[in-house]
Amino acid sequence: MAKEYAFQGFSILLPDDSMLGVYQQRHPKYDRFLPHLAKFLQPGDTVIDVGANVGDTLAGMAQYNARLHYLCVEPQGSFYSLLLQNIQRISSAHPGLVALPVQSLVGLGVSGVALEGQFGTSHAVAVASGGMQSETLDSIVARHPALPPVRLLKSDVDGFDYDVLASATRILQNDAPLVFFECQYENDAQKAGFEALFPLLQAQGYTDWTLFDNFGEVMVRTGDLKTIASMLQYVWRQNMHGATRTIYYYDVLCARPSDSAWIDRVLASYHAH
Repeated sequence: MAKEYAFQGFSILLPDDSMLGVYQQRHPKYDRFLPHLAKFLQPGDTVIDVGANVGDTLAGMAQYNARLHYLCVEPQGSFYSLLLQNIQRISSAHPGLVALPVQSLVGLGVSGVALEGQFGTSHAVAVASGGMQSETLDSIVARHPALPPVRLLKSDVDGFDYDVLASATRILQNDAPLVFFECQYENDAQKAGFEALFPLLQAQGYTDWTLFDNFGEVMVRTGDLKTIASMLQYVWRQNMHGATRTIYYYDVLCARPSDSAWIDRVLASYHAH
């Protein structure tokens, strides 16, 4: 079953158990940054949406900027089916929309998994045999040579975003896109993956970091990896029941210094709303 959820000029279908509407009503900036960011992107820029789910991020961005090229990657079958329907719905309101759906599990080291979840989201879990096999984001993008350079790479795959980004080395090196990813970790392996990701991105020139709490509010902007390590440890203590719960994860925007002044304007406008 699915339910309607309204955006400006169109509506999309969400899974019946999706909490998006509840969260956005309770927390005014929940999932609002990327739609805000879309206003500042240039016509023809490419946005890669890994973990596209049913297209809710696409819908949020397209309502403000339908002149971008969107590559939407989602592995889970029922979500992908709704994604296809929602692309049609959004395209009806914005006939010039370019939104390419891809059903694939993205990663470098995550394979042999099944997808489980509730409340309109899913995550990968290991299975004894069979399961889905991942492919690199570089290989997926290589199958779409007509796409313009990637301006924004977004990943939200519930705990394995470090693996998604590790599979995008060529994109990061060649296009130097803005990167926006969910930093959520529930076990030692995931925490170690994110701890390794930040210096990996720094080595590729990404030194401007903005961390948002899971309600969409900016917490800190820094170029210091020690500060980021402290932030990671802060949530980890809560995960290990060693501190009172305040937030559950971070969203992270990272960029190269050439984009810092541009991000100044984006964030100033975001704070003003």
